Amino acid sequence: MPKDHHTLYLFVPAIRLDRVPKAVATGADVVIIDLEDAVADDQKDDVREQLIKFDATSNDRYWLRVNASHQSEHTYDLQCISKLNQVDGIILPKCQNPEQVEHLHQATGLPVIAVVESPVGVANIAKIATAKGLYAMSFGCLDLLHSHGVRMGSQAAAVLFDKIRSELLVHSLANGIHPPIDAVFVDFDDEKGLVDCVKHWVDFGFGGQMAIHPKQIAIMKKALATSDDERLFAQKILAEYQRTGDTVFAIDGKMVDLPLILWAKDVLGDA
Repeated sequence: MPKDHHTLYLFVPAIRLDRVPKAVATGADVVIIDLEDAVADDQKDDVREQLIKFDATSNDRYWLRVNASHQSEHTYDLQCISKLNQVDGIILPKCQNPEQVEHLHQATGLPVIAVVESPVGVANIAKIATAKGLYAMSFGCLDLLHSHGVRMGSQAAAVLFDKIRSELLVHSLANGIHPPIDAVFVDFDDEKGLVDCVKHWVDFGFGGQMAIHPKQIAIMKKALATSDDERLFAQKILAEYQRTGDTVFAIDGKMVDLPLILWAKDVLGDA
């Protein structure tokens, strides 16, 4: 997949709207203002009022994470969205079925990223992928571990997440929606772990990842950058393709066919 298809999302708690310009400055492709987990229940009304005021004076575009469809605050979030002008899309947490996505899309007219965070949501991935208004799907690692009784950082957790990644990818491709967005990497002090995570979801064919700390964006961008070895290999592929016109040949002892030629064009920005 072309590198420019990898989208990096950065969360900003709605209680700290002053951080939005700083989040934009990190180079994140999308800033997400979080009305869900980042805001205590007794603060949500006040925070929504502050968001409306912020939106009226800001030029920064953003996506908004609302409260889950089954929560009472969801209705108030929809009322708030009707007064906002800078929102490009909605993050729907704890999604369990396509009806929740479609209701949110119809109510706001905005694209939706559905986040699967429960066994019911996982079981319904194929159905959720068919929802009208759905832009992409993602998953919530901490809620899924808790709901499945799986220990964080265990081999079982890795297996569970890859099973979910596979389901998200297959059904996204089958329904022609944007490739899935990977979950947040919760240990923002583990740079190597984050780099490994990025390379893993890239290999999985995912379309991006969500971040919880500004410093993660630079690390993720570095991990996504084409290495010198990859660029050299791509140059060799295109040179041979342009010389012969063949779509099957060998470079450095490796078989090259059309998918690799297209990959090389993407790497080098060659149309």
